[in-house]
Amino acid sequence: MSDGSLLAAQVRAARALLGWSQGYLAEGANVSRSTIADLEGDKRDPHEASLFVIMNELASAGINFTERGVEFREFPPRQYVPTGIKQKNR
Repeated sequence: MSDGSLLAAQVRAARALLGWSQGYLAEGANVSRSTIADLEGDKRDPHEASLFVIMNELASAGINFTERGVEFREFPPRQYVPTGIKQKNR
């Protein structure tokens, strides 16, 4: 599996563990839903800054990225609202 397809699978799996839609992650990371869809579909690499924010939001929500996939840092995971959504609700 290439690095891009592994990352695509990890982001999809992380969202599934968290119960987040592509739109929710996109809103929380302040990127477009198509950015998330293209990343997960291994269609294109997002800009480095966008990828950093996406990965940071997933990690902040308690996701660990491993060589074989993703897992919760602790279980049960703590409640986390992505930064972009918190800022909109202020």
